[in-house]
Order: sequence, then structure tokens, then C-alpha cells
Amino acid sequence: MSIQRLIFFVLSALFFIGSSVWIKDEISPKWIKYQKEYYKEQAIKVEKEYSAASSAKEKELLGRRLASLKRPVYEVKQILLKGDYSWDKRLNGDKVDRCITCHIDEEKLKEKHPNAKEFPFDIYGCAVCHGGIGRALNEKIAHKGIYYHKRQMEQRLVAAESLFEFWSELANLTPEESDPNQRLGMGDFKKYSITGDKAIYVGSKKCLKCHTGLTSPHVERWLRIKFKTFELVKEAPDYIAGNEGYRKTCLKCHTTGYDETTGRYSEEGVTCEACHGAGEVFSYFMDIGKALEGQKIAKVGTFGTPYNICGPCHHTRNHEMRLKFFQERGADDEWFFPQHTTPYKTGLTEKGDASKSLPKIY
Repeated sequence: MSIQRLIFFVLSALFFIGSSVWIKDEISPKWIKYQKEYYKEQAIKVEKEYSAASSAKEKELLGRRLASLKRPVYEVKQILLKGDYSWDKRLNGDKVDRCITCHIDEEKLKEKHPNAKEFPFDIYGCAVCHGGIGRALNEKIAHKGIYYHKRQMEQRLVAAESLFEFWSELANLTPEESDPNQRLGMGDFKKYSITGDKAIYVGSKKCLKCHTGLTSPHVERWLRIKFKTFELVKEAPDYIAGNEGYRKTCLKCHTTGYDETTGRYSEEGVTCEACHGAGEVFSYFMDIGKALEGQKIAKVGTFGTPYNICGPCHHTRNHEMRLKFFQERGADDEWFFPQHTTPYKTGLTEKGDASKSLPKIY
């Protein structure tokens, strides 16, 4: 046999093998295997529930579900994300995430992702946090550059830009509000770390170790005024008399790191992280000697005094409940408004000394 024929034979054999593998993958892709396993598990689970069911109505519902599980439709499942792919990333067309084609068990996904309530899969997909190529159906291609767990996600945090890209993508994927002033930007996601979890508040003591000397005028002023706001709030008659709901409205602005779901906060008063955000990430950069990277993150959303940082608390309507409280007790305007604001006229200033016994509120 000549060399030319041998080469032709070898190449033909390789082509045949490659084509066979490709055809097999196209006819019976691996994702079908995962879906078969899932539907089989679900069918067994529903069969047990059906056997244990007591009412006829419950049996009927479970029977229908069982029938559909035993005749499943294997199909590509995808989430249509907000935005489009761009040619500069060598992709085009609609932005989709097809991870759920293989990772089909949504209940298990929710168990492993406690933050799914804040970042629902049907809006944000999976690739925004885990990386990889969410559009691919081939497992090897889909998992290219993927971050399987939090430790791997954290390892990509080599510069501030890594976090900025993550925050920007979250902002891009978030559905737009009709009001342009309510639309979210990168800075609105500053409270999240690179893993998608809420960033940890490290406390002002850690910040002040360096900044007492570096930015002393700012620190001295803040320590004298804002750090102590909650001390004054706790002495306020309306806070003392108020119920839990009333006090919560005070905690939102007069503590740092307040979590409405748990009712807990990091520190009393308006401390460093109240404006600069939870310090987990930028303090990490400071600790490893990348102070400039940490500084970039700390500045996000704080310069230019944007509304989303200052507005939620520095809003006159936030104190309407206090106005009502003091009006009902015939108190003077002075007891409702801090010294640095212009009092509204309530017409109660001529009611004698009803407010004299109340401590002054700043």
C-alpha cells in the first residue's frame, strides 16, 4: 500500500469516527441524559406522594403530574436575558442562558443559592456569577472559564475592575424602570461581593485604623456628628414611646448596615460604611497591599453625592411620622425638626410650654 493511500485511509477513518461522535451527540445529546434522570427521580417521588394521598382531589392532581412525568418532553430550556450579545465578544443575537437545560432541578438550585430571591434565575441566569458560556449546550464549551464555587469566584478578584464588571452586568440584566431616575446603575449593586452574596460590614474601627491619620478633618467631623446620631435618637421621646414598626423607620437611617429582613445592624450611628458601603471587598484590597484598588471601590457611588446614596435618608418626608407624634401632643416645631433644617409651620407654637419637658432632638 502506498503512503498516499495509507494517509487517505487514516484520514477517512478519523473523519468517520469524528462524524459518528458528532451525529451521536446531535441525536442524543448529553443534556437529554440529565433530563431523563431528573424526570425519573421526580416520577418516583410523585408516585410515593400519590400512594400516601388520602383525598380524591389530591390523587387526581398527583395522577396528572405523574402521567406528564412518565411522558416527558426533552427540550432545550433557556432564559431570555435583557440585552444582546455583541460582536466584540464573538457572539451575536439574543442574550440567553441555557444552563437550566442540564441543571433542571430548580429546587436543588434554590437550596444551593440562598441569594436566588434577590437574583432570580429567570432574570439573571447563572453565568453572571459562575462565568462560563451560558448559551452553549455542549458541556465542555459551556463550562469553559466557569467558577464552580465561591472560592473560585473570589479568586478572580484581582482588581477593582473585576468587581465593576460584575456590578455592571447585574445592572444591565435588571429590568428597567419606566422612571429614568429609578433605573439602576453599577453603584446600586455595591452591597454585593463578587460571589453575589451581600458584602460583610467590617466596622468603623477597621476603617479608622488608617483614616484617622489619612483623612483626619473628615473623620473628626464625622465622629463628632454623624457617628453619634443614634445616641440622640435613643433619647428622643417618640423613639422611646414608639412601637417596633416606628423604631424600624429610625433604624434604617440612624444605624449602619441595617437589614430590614432580620432587624439587625452593624453599628449604631451613621459610620463609614453607611455611605461607602460594606467594607469587605475594599478592606480586603487594603489588607493585601492594593490600597488604590480598594480606594476605587470605596469611591463608587459616593462622589457627586448621588441620590441613591443620600436621598433615601435625607428626605423631609421621612420624618412625617415624627411630625404627627409631636402634633398630637401639642409640641412645638422645634421638637420635631433638627437644627440644620427649616421647620414647617404647624401652628402649635402658641400652646404654651408643652414641649419644655422634652429633650432637644438634633
